[in-house]
Amino acid sequence: MHPSAVVETVHIGDDTEIGAYCVVGPSVVLGDGVILHPHVVVLGAVEIGAGSELFPGAVVGKPPAQHVVLSRPTVRGAGPVRLGAGCSVGAHAVIYEDTVIGAESLVGDHASIRERVRIGERCVIGRFVSVHPDCAIGDGTRVLDHSHVASNSVLGMDCFLGVHVITTSDNALGHLPYNAARVRGPNIGDGASIGSGAVLLPGITIGAGATVGAGAVVTGDVDAGTAVAGNPARVHPAPNGSD
Repeated sequence: MHPSAVVETVHIGDDTEIGAYCVVGPSVVLGDGVILHPHVVVLGAVEIGAGSELFPGAVVGKPPAQHVVLSRPTVRGAGPVRLGAGCSVGAHAVIYEDTVIGAESLVGDHASIRERVRIGERCVIGRFVSVHPDCAIGDGTRVLDHSHVASNSVLGMDCFLGVHVITTSDNALGHLPYNAARVRGPNIGDGASIGSGAVLLPGITIGAGATVGAGAVVTGDVDAGTAVAGNPARVHPAPNGSD
């Protein structure tokens, strides 16, 4: 433990390293072999699994902002953060309260994971990815750099989202008051692949094993196993020219 670190918890596992200028709150539990690089901040009720590594400037357990300009109501202290064993959290990534991330998952540099998000095991959340509240991401799913996962999105197991994929949650474009029943991101089935730069409109379903081409704008549901491309996205013809 570096002498400049502020550590209030007594729940520290064996062989854990806490770097310079870290701040660790009283309700934090650090498993065996956890590494906190310099300037990591861990707040509130947080449990970090054995062998996890948090790189410089990461913040875990951040409470959501409460401000008059926000349309969505926020509640602080709604639930703990749990990081499974063997996780990696990149430099300056921010993980909010009430978030669960499964074992051996990786959160990239500058990623933002909001409250009430559930992420499975062996997932990749890339650099500068934003995951908004109330999302569920299944085991083995990869969301690559600069993508956005909108509120109330559901991503199944073993999905792939390329870079700069945008999911959306509000067809009213902010003109209506927030309503959780209306503001919903897409539902993406197991094993679906979304090409780089694709845009998925609110509330649509991408079936299991479907493929969305790069740059596509998906305005409606996509059947399981189907490939779509274009703006608006349409079923991609088979190689022999038939549908």
